[in-house]
Amino acid sequence: MNGKIQGIIIGAVVVAALGGTLAVLELTGKDKDSSSVTDSSSRVIASVADENENIEIVKVEAKQVKAVAVDNATGGYHLERPSSGKTEFNIKELTGLSLNTTKLADLVSDIASLTGYKTVEENADDLAKYGLKEPNTTFEVTFDDGSTRKFRVGDVSTQKRYRYFCEDGSSKVYMVLESSLKYMIERKEELVITALFPSQTSEEYGTLEITRKDLDYPVRFENVEKEKELISTQIMVSPIHAHLNVTTSSSVTHGIFGLSAGRCELVFPTTEQMEEYGLADPFATVHYKDSTMDVTLKIGNGKHATDDDGKDIDSIASYFCYAEGIIGADCIWEIPASSLSWATFQPGDVLSLMTSNKIYDIGEVKVTTGSGVTDYTLSANEEEAEVYWVKKNGTQDIDTELFKGLYKYLLSIPTKEIWFEEPQGEPFLTIEIKRTDEEGDDKLEFYQDTSRRVAVVLNGEPSYRVQSRWTDTFLENMARIERGEEVQETP
Repeated sequence: MNGKIQGIIIGAVVVAALGGTLAVLELTGKDKDSSSVTDSSSRVIASVADENENIEIVKVEAKQVKAVAVDNATGGYHLERPSSGKTEFNIKELTGLSLNTTKLADLVSDIASLTGYKTVEENADDLAKYGLKEPNTTFEVTFDDGSTRKFRVGDVSTQKRYRYFCEDGSSKVYMVLESSLKYMIERKEELVITALFPSQTSEEYGTLEITRKDLDYPVRFENVEKEKELISTQIMVSPIHAHLNVTTSSSVTHGIFGLSAGRCELVFPTTEQMEEYGLADPFATVHYKDSTMDVTLKIGNGKHATDDDGKDIDSIASYFCYAEGIIGADCIWEIPASSLSWATFQPGDVLSLMTSNKIYDIGEVKVTTGSGVTDYTLSANEEEAEVYWVKKNGTQDIDTELFKGLYKYLLSIPTKEIWFEEPQGEPFLTIEIKRTDEEGDDKLEFYQDTSRRVAVVLNGEPSYRVQSRWTDTFLENMARIERGEEVQETP
């Protein structure tokens, strides 16, 4: 073999062997001061040091944890196992409230199997640098044999998911997963169950009434009589009698069922606190009552949403609320605005049809204007989905499909703006819809209110205001069907 090549091979072997020796020395703790340690060896050491040590700090069965006394930045609490046995756990400071039993069980389970991720220092001479000298959170555990152990929770560690942690009286510092300590760090209010009202369990619907400071009238809903159901099984009975649009009304009529809060703001509020949160004189009140429920939700001050800099913006993110008529909920709740449509909806937002009579149920539509009366009579059958004939003033035949279009346009009369002012003068247009069974006839009288607005009196009561172009188009459509032309579907 060429001597030069042989020398290269021998040198490479020696270097490789030397590198391996250095790595072994470093891993066994020897020759730590050597300046020849390679970067790759340092990375190996760091990796080993970061491995989860899974140190058992507390290792008992959950049933052996008898009590926990927590002292934290928000005051803390005392968990106990009541001797009555009616509940597995109780929080003394929250007695009488409905507690989240899942969270309480998790709390006890976390303590019973408390594990350290790693040991930071075996004998720390300065606990203050870990936030453990005067910690914000401590908790003392009482076990079923009467023994106790007390622990300190320090600052968030350099690895953000962990907290520095030690046992009271010890200088051995651990890193413990923060999620296993969260119930000791958090407010006691986080242990209150946030479900407020029960879900609807039957088809029964009683009465829902909303009062609000910016409305001069209560808004009330109740069930429609079965034989008069059309689109929704509920109907508005105040401030006007009107049918509902199920797409927009369901959150108002049924939002109370299964309603939950986002968080518990505070427990057992005082009179002063009710005033502070706007609940002594609430902005809105929602009252629902049926044969099994009689509940009230008070809606107080709103809490503004914030921008990226934490500054308030105009929109309301949530409201502070108080619930009555349920057990274990004597709290001020923060509820997302998205769950509280009662705070912002307008009555016109949830309405559907000004008249609910189907074409198959009517026998006459009489239209009166300043120029005279147009009387449409018809014969129809719902089972066959057929309009057999339509006559104008008893003699002139009208195409049934064209009349269907006119009646469809009549049903589309806008209901967005409700109106209660008594109109002046005489109606310029009156539409009378008469059923074949003479029950539920409707009479709509239209009065000029402004140059672009028309007031509508429905069955003798001022109820709506619509744009005048709707009535203009209706009269034009009457002329169209007489000429045998299709109606214009929108104003």
